[in-house]
Amino acid sequence: MITALSNDVGVDVVFARQIGASPQNDIAVGLSTSGNSENLLRAFDEAAARMLTIGIAGYRGGRWPNWTRSTTCLSAVSLGPPIQEAQTTVYHACGAHARMLGRSR
Repeated sequence: MITALSNDVGVDVVFARQIGASPQNDIAVGLSTSGNSENLLRAFDEAAARMLTIGIAGYRGGRWPNWTRSTTCLSAVSLGPPIQEAQTTVYHACGAHARMLGRSR
């Protein structure tokens, strides 16, 4: 789907379209090293009115904190690898938590 949509419409809206197809009251988590990725900014614009949004970005968040109405935008002054390592840790923690929730139902 991503390849076809990117080819037909453009990469700037690829994640926004996926968010638009997601159920209400879901959670959107975005990871960006710079906080300036146009496709992520547009996705969070789409998500802000419909779901909880959590963003994790480096470089003081780039344009992200001022661009979107994100519920949370965590940022760090760190460059490159340190912020990516933090994002990976959060990503894996979220996945572990989701798996735990799935087992308890």
